[in-house]
Amino acid sequence: MSQLFEQAILALGETIAHERRSADDSRPLLGVNAAEFLLRVHRQMPDYLRPPFHILVLLFDAWPLLRSGKFFHQLSLDNRLTELDKWRQSRLEFRRRFVEFHMSLALFCIYSDLYGQDYRHESTTGAPASP
Repeated sequence: MSQLFEQAILALGETIAHERRSADDSRPLLGVNAAEFLLRVHRQMPDYLRPPFHILVLLFDAWPLLRSGKFFHQLSLDNRLTELDKWRQSRLEFRRRFVEFHMSLALFCIYSDLYGQDYRHESTTGAPASP
């Protein structure tokens, strides 16, 4: 995978993690872990899906060039959050779906990291199920 692709995914993972982070959570690795998970998902895609998703990520990364002269991964965190929100609220469906896809995967990873060790299934009686 290209370095530009990996930088875009890292910036996307970090931005999503920052957006979903609580005020008292300062774990910087959440974004890195989310980005690594996104990269793994992209690597494991079927051969016919990998190139279109690769192109979409590069398009997403280059989109801010039109207004700011910088790639998404080069923007400040505040500008990345703004850009992500613009894609999320876009009239173009592919932009909204791109964000939904990557956000759902990143959040899966983030919440697994945050709560994976603490989560227990409870029985219908309210008592914790045995592990």
